[in-house]
Amino acid sequence: MRSFDSLFEISGVIDAVTLYRMDVSVERHFSFGSWSSRQHGLLKIASGEEYGWGEEVMAVNTEDLELAQWSVGLERLSGMTVGNALLFVQSMLEDWGTRKCEMVEMALIDLAGKLLRKSSIELLGLTGTKPVPGLYCVLEKDEESVEARAKEAVAQGYRRYLKVKLFGDPLVDERVVRAARHVMGEEAYIVGDVNTGYRMRQSEASVDDIAAQLLRLQRCGLSACEDPAALDRDQWVTLQKMVGSLDLIPDYPLRPARKAIHTLVPGMGAIFNIHPGAMGSLLEAIKLAEKIDGFGGGIMIGDNSLIGPACTVWQQLAIGLQAEWVEALEKKEESESFLQCLVSRKTSSLKDGKVAVSGEGFGFALQLDEQALDGMSVHQIRL
Repeated sequence: MRSFDSLFEISGVIDAVTLYRMDVSVERHFSFGSWSSRQHGLLKIASGEEYGWGEEVMAVNTEDLELAQWSVGLERLSGMTVGNALLFVQSMLEDWGTRKCEMVEMALIDLAGKLLRKSSIELLGLTGTKPVPGLYCVLEKDEESVEARAKEAVAQGYRRYLKVKLFGDPLVDERVVRAARHVMGEEAYIVGDVNTGYRMRQSEASVDDIAAQLLRLQRCGLSACEDPAALDRDQWVTLQKMVGSLDLIPDYPLRPARKAIHTLVPGMGAIFNIHPGAMGSLLEAIKLAEKIDGFGGGIMIGDNSLIGPACTVWQQLAIGLQAEWVEALEKKEESESFLQCLVSRKTSSLKDGKVAVSGEGFGFALQLDEQALDGMSVHQIRL
């Protein structure tokens, strides 16, 4: 198993921690409900002249979110060395939760690369360099909207892969898949994400019923299904056998990475979702990806409705790991405020829908206009 012990020895001392709140009001729809707004945190951790950035969704549908309350504990980072701060964050998974831990660790790894004058991907020991396909995600329920969004994906170069949200209603889901296939054509790979919508609890529908529904969706044009139902480990293996060439994509069973390393087994699916915001640690996510690769599973980098710094970070990790695709993409309408603060980033989308490393720089090499960020953010707090 890969070791990151050298990171814990980095001696640069943290002297400033700043958290920005940036809101997104675009609606998103899932089988479990809808989001009308999201409250994103952009975190800057500095040591002298160097700094690192992290991002996470702090909350959804919570317009009254108070940064002072959400950020409790982050003030403890000031005065720590970067190495000790990384160790500290690893100890806080139960207290802080996966999102907060990931955001802090992301900023620390970015800062570590800048202090050591290395790219963060090099620091993490990842060697992949080839561009990775982007996975455009459609979150619409009616056929006309699905087709419109799929056409947007094609226009942006995402012709080979598409993801659609499914809603646990067989008739609705079949219409969504047909609409996506109609636009994308026969050669595209279409992923449907049900968020366990076909069985929220293990006491409900049988594995036979779930398999029958998935096979119906396959006949409508579905290539793969992410989290079709709440399943135990053996049921995942059984269901993958029952649906044959339809690829299953476990997501929830990989959360958090620290536990999933010990519970995942071959055969639970064909491709495994390393889901930002749910891993609890980029370092542990890399270890988990290596385990999956070791038993022949495919790796995808998912998304957590990210809009800014975390997109380029997870894109770089996807390239370093040579994932099947990366879903964490900057988003039309949703990323506009962030992009107005962007000076430069290390990744870019190519005309063929792939994401590539297109620049140089240390750490994750993201540069923001902080004066613009001050103006775009709802609130900022220095800890």
